[in-house]
Amino acid sequence: MKSGIWLTIVMVLIISTAAVGNDWRATLDELVATENPEKRGELIGQIAGTAPAWSEVAAYLKRLSYPPVPVDTFLLDSTVCIDGVTRPFVVYVPPAYDPKVSRPLIVALHGGVSRGNIHSDPVGYAREHYLPAWAKEGGYLLLFPFGQQGATWWDKVGMANIKNLIRHVKRHYHVDDDRVYMAGFSDGGSAAFLQAMLDPNDYAGFFALNGHMGVGSLDGNLPLYAVNMANTPIYAITSDMDYYYPTHIMRPTIEMALEAGADIVYHEHEGPHEFTYGDYELPLFAQFIERHPRDPFPPHITWETADSRFGTCRWFAIDEITLESPAAWHRDYNIPMVDSLITIGFVDDNTYEGRGMLVGSVIDGETMANEIGLLPGDIITAANEFKIDSTRDLRDFKASVTFGDSVAFSIRRNDKELLLTGEIMGPRQFMLFKRDVPSAAARVTALGNRVEIESSRVGAIRILIHPDMFRLDQNLAVIVNGKTVYDAPIEPDLKYMLRNFMDNRDSSLLYVGEVEINL
Repeated sequence: MKSGIWLTIVMVLIISTAAVGNDWRATLDELVATENPEKRGELIGQIAGTAPAWSEVAAYLKRLSYPPVPVDTFLLDSTVCIDGVTRPFVVYVPPAYDPKVSRPLIVALHGGVSRGNIHSDPVGYAREHYLPAWAKEGGYLLLFPFGQQGATWWDKVGMANIKNLIRHVKRHYHVDDDRVYMAGFSDGGSAAFLQAMLDPNDYAGFFALNGHMGVGSLDGNLPLYAVNMANTPIYAITSDMDYYYPTHIMRPTIEMALEAGADIVYHEHEGPHEFTYGDYELPLFAQFIERHPRDPFPPHITWETADSRFGTCRWFAIDEITLESPAAWHRDYNIPMVDSLITIGFVDDNTYEGRGMLVGSVIDGETMANEIGLLPGDIITAANEFKIDSTRDLRDFKASVTFGDSVAFSIRRNDKELLLTGEIMGPRQFMLFKRDVPSAAARVTALGNRVEIESSRVGAIRILIHPDMFRLDQNLAVIVNGKTVYDAPIEPDLKYMLRNFMDNRDSSLLYVGEVEINL
């Protein structure tokens, strides 16, 4: 009789233990599916309350399943950006896609991002893009975000949109976390340079095509530093007849970046501001992807920032910038630039289909548009003797004048015909990167559980802990400028790991904690 009671108790315990084990998995499934931040916190607390081993949870996250989706198709969707505006995006799914097998993801950024309106036919744009046929052959997922004035690739709305869309795609498609790449042309190419210098953590590499590495600093007021391009490889291309960013202007910026230690593959082509070199380059793009997966745990990191929001590179972060004198090795890599383009200072509304060119917005600052009183909503019909009906007409007009020439614009404003006169302004001289505030820099090396750092103007740092990089049964030693500032055990934190995963949707980088150090 007693043995029967004992057997019953044992069976109940076994069943209860199994139920608890299954419960955290069910709760984790619910957590992975939710988009509610408050619900996330509640579910993370519930999972932690059942006390599963962090390694079991990590293994489960690496085996998440994904739903089947239509293949060899362009899927249109939309998202609400942080400014409350709903914007579209398109995902191309290649025929080879299998939800059981991870695939590389290419984030394709368009040019002309400062225009007032989103492309009216996102799927049509994606179908005509230069990448889908290549992605179909290579088996790559493609993500097409869409930006506009107020949501550009270098403002907080547009940048947050790109990051959030990557996480959306990772939630619904089986993405290879170590093979996510950004590819952009013109403004998109400028954004690829920007992302490599500012926030490369999602990416294995960048394709900066006919772009300008200073645009994110000059137009976005963002802290960009050439040394940061040492951490993630970049494939850059310029064209000799590019109207905006010709080779002879861009080449010195590449040379400066290489001197700073940037990891750049650089090609020059003959031709205009167009993707005319695709037949030659696209096979090389595929080789670049094959040879350059992301290194999630690089043993060497060089990072510089003037804003702690952009202080993190991989497993290292600068959290505080001081005002002390910089270290002797802390050099600013920058070069002077001359803007020899004829510019008016407005962005046209590309959705306008009537006669003339509709002014969507006027650029702030000392521009000809502001000098002559051009306003959003004006319709430019002529410039001097040139009839204006397209961007090509405007380009032909610009080619006919030089700095200091007098210009008369015929415009239509509220059904009235007006003549605005002025002079072509320029050329403008500036530095490639703005330098308004001091920066902090660090050169970091990890060897086993020992991290050595050379720092300059750094007030606080963080080390992100991953069990594939640091042994959890040994102390972590951090030495800054020859002084040991930390030497203590590492304690894995399940809640931290889950919060980090939900923020980044990156199963290759399941950090189990972080070490914060004030210097």
